Parts: sequence; C-alpha cells; structure tokens
Amino acid sequence: MIARIATALLCTAAPVALLAQEVDLRSPDEFISVSGEIVGYNGVMLRVETLVGTISVPASEVICYGEGCLEVLASNDFGLSETDLAGVQAGGDEADIQTAAATGDLTVGFANAANAAIYNALAETYAASGEGAALSEAAEGDTADINLETVALNGSGDVAYTGPSGWSGPNSAMSHQLLGVDGLTVQIAQNVGLDQISIADLGRVFSGEVTNWSQIGGADLAVLGLRLPDTAPLQQQINALILAPQGLSMANGILAMGDERGIAASVNQFPGSISIVSSDAANPDLAVPIVGSCGIAVSNTPFNVLSGDYPLVRPVMATYAAGQTTGPAVGLFDFAATDAGQAAMAQVGLPDFSAVKQGGMEKNARLNGLLNATLDDDQRVAAAQMFQQLLSMDRLSTTFFGGAVTGPQAAWNRAMMRDLRDAAASGDYAGRELVFVGFAESGGESRAAIAASVQAASDMGAAFEAAAGSALAAGDVNVATLGFGNIALTSCIDGPDDAAPATRVEVWLR
Repeated sequence: MIARIATALLCTAAPVALLAQEVDLRSPDEFISVSGEIVGYNGVMLRVETLVGTISVPASEVICYGEGCLEVLASNDFGLSETDLAGVQAGGDEADIQTAAATGDLTVGFANAANAAIYNALAETYAASGEGAALSEAAEGDTADINLETVALNGSGDVAYTGPSGWSGPNSAMSHQLLGVDGLTVQIAQNVGLDQISIADLGRVFSGEVTNWSQIGGADLAVLGLRLPDTAPLQQQINALILAPQGLSMANGILAMGDERGIAASVNQFPGSISIVSSDAANPDLAVPIVGSCGIAVSNTPFNVLSGDYPLVRPVMATYAAGQTTGPAVGLFDFAATDAGQAAMAQVGLPDFSAVKQGGMEKNARLNGLLNATLDDDQRVAAAQMFQQLLSMDRLSTTFFGGAVTGPQAAWNRAMMRDLRDAAASGDYAGRELVFVGFAESGGESRAAIAASVQAASDMGAAFEAAAGSALAAGDVNVATLGFGNIALTSCIDGPDDAAPATRVEVWLR
C-alpha cells in the first residue's frame, strides 16, 4: 500500500508473494507511507519490497513502525541503525496509535484523590499559560482513557522504543508521561541487625515468606511488619512498586496501622519491626539503603531519587489505556517538565525534578573508588579515562535509561530531556558543555559494555541536540559524549531487552 509519497520513489514491477519482517515506513507528516519488507540500504535510501514492487525511500525521513523494525535492526544485514531513521516505534503500526485530535476526546481517571489534585494543579497552570488541553474526567464506573498512577520504572516490561528517536521528538507517541517523582523510605528497627535490604527481600518480608530476620542475615528475631491499610494511596503505591513486580501480595500477618507518622515512630519502639513510608514521614536514623538487582546499595537522598539511582523511586505518571498516543494530551503532560509545571507539582507535594548538581563529596568518593577497584585490562583503561575526564566536572541529577526502553522508562527520559533543554536555554550553563556519559552492564563482558555505553551516550547526545538545538544555541552550550562501560556504577542497570546490554546515560557539566 502506498499513499502520498512526495520524494522521488523508484518502483519496479516485480511482485512480492510473501513479506517477512513487514514494517510500515512513514514520515512524521504522513507524506510518505509505505508498507513492506526492507530488503536493502545504501546509506541514504531504503529499498522496500511492497505488494506492488520495490520502492526506495529516504531513511532519514521515515519512522519505522512494527516489530519487524527490531528484527531488521538486530540482524544488521544492511548496516542500518536506528540513528539512520527518523525514529522507531516498536509498538506497532501507526494505525494502532491513538490520536487525540481535540481537547475533549480523552477522559482522565485517578487512582486516588491525591492524583486528582496533581492533575488539577497541572491543568490549571497549563491553561493559565495560554494553552488548552483540559481532559474530561471519566464518569464513575467508566474506564478512563488516561490514568494518573504510580508506575514501576524497573522490572519486567516490553520494549516500547528501541532508542531515543522514538520518544524524544515533538510529535512522539507516548504510552506514559512523567508528572513527578518521589521516593519511598524503608525503616528497620536497630535491633534487627541489618544495615541494608534488597527489593527482593522486601517482597519476601511483606509477603510473609520471611518471618524471622535470621533468614536474611539479621538477628534471630521475629519480623514485625507495619503498614497502612489497603485503601491508603501510599500502601497501594508500595504494592505496585515492590510486591506486584515480583508477583507477590501483602501477607495477612502484616500489622495495619492508620497513620503513616505513627508507623514511622513505632519502628523505634517495637523490636524486629520494619515499615515502608514516604520520605517526608521517615525517621532518617532508621532508614536503610536499598539493594538493587545487581547488589549495589543506594541511600534515599534527594539527588539519588531525582537521578533514579535509588531503587525505590515513586514516579507519578499519566498512563494511556490505548497505548502510544499523540495529540493535545501529550502537550499537557509534557508541560509538567517545565519550570511552571514543576512549581505546580510542588504545590501538591511532589519534589521539583529540575536538574541539580551532585555534592563534591559523593563525586570524589566514586572516583576515588576507581583507584582501589579490582579491574580487568579493558576496565583499567576506561577507569583511567573516567578519572581524568570527570574529576573536573559536576554530575547533574539528569539521568537517562539508554537503548531499548519500556513505556515508563521512555516517559522518564522524555521529561528529563525537556527539563535539561530548558536548563540549557536559561543561560545558567553558558560557555559550558553538557557531557552525556554512558554506563552499561553486559553480563560481565567489559569490552562489550564499554562499546554499548559509548553508543548509548552518542545516541542520547544526538537526540538531545536534535530536540534542543535552539536552546543550546540560545544558552551558548555545547554537547559531548563519553562511555566507560561497567565500572563505578552508581546503581543497578536494568533493561527490558535481555539480548542487549542494559545502559544508563548520566549528564555531567564541564
């Protein structure tokens, strides 16, 4: 099927009996629309076998839709990479992407009253800015088109985007969008004898599998779990972030209490007790670091939450029931990443996620750790370069999930990129350089991890330059990229594609 092809397209009459790896190639303005099998690439033009013959289309002007895109890129038969295309949408044909053509086309629902307040604050501020995209609230009992809810960033999930071009564009179709982020704090009584705990063990404790702390390396002491009632919004978020991703549910023996601050105070009084509370309610003397899937323990600090290094971040997102969606609603939720949007979110209790600098002590501790680390030959070279390059820079909290990402991870990335774009335009970084620094985990293969980290940083830097070109020029800011593989990681790197290295991209200021 061919529709509205504007560029010079070359056709032959050879029929095609069967299409393997079928894809849809479409320009953002819909001027080019071709369905078929990619059979060649010469560095500029894609050759596509269609039902009416062979078509040539410019790779840089089309977005590739469909699972076949992933197969073509993975096989690398033609030397085609994602950066050669205008974008990749693995979620499927654009016909499957819902477009909200008018303001009232979509309805919005809320998991709780707090999320309703978040939406109202954002919508009112957006309207005051001169924009209009107010959504209709879903009637009671109806299924909403968009739900505001807490969504887990890590854990299992399907690949929604193979790289930055799919989610970073002004008209990208999104399945999720980030409004704000906070953290959960785990408190453990001091007589338990644990100074950290993993997410996996948290699940085992609150699901009732672990009943004595000695089962996970603590004292010979019965576990006393404290929690909020099932109807409490915070408890629902805890279930969604910790238990549900592990396929677990809350044990009946976990003691429910009605007041969050009362729970936090009780941990200091009851032997063997543990609770999960919001950061605001927590007693910092009882808070313990959280261990991710790879064994790295991370404390709940404002920087670690904003960067996503902390495993128990609590993102509030708009989730589209129909999947990837374009239209006015996307513009509304994009607004949350602006200064005005974040100010509105702060009014309803969400921390501002605008980029901040990491403290010098934390940065120096990380770099000094390279000096005594046990490294292989490839890692030693990377470590020397990392120490030399980053010693004079400042890390910003802005951090991205690299490579293939889930819908929620793409939402995180899009919001962080838009915030960074505004920061670049502000003049605060004038005459300086934003350095995208990649890290990767590749099953212990250091050379593969280094290569993946370099590629992830390069792709992210290129996407940022494309999305923020005018902001960079206005703010007199340059962009550079580096990659150091699997050394000095600040958190575990989890990706949805088991066949590819998982990557993260930090942003440093030089």
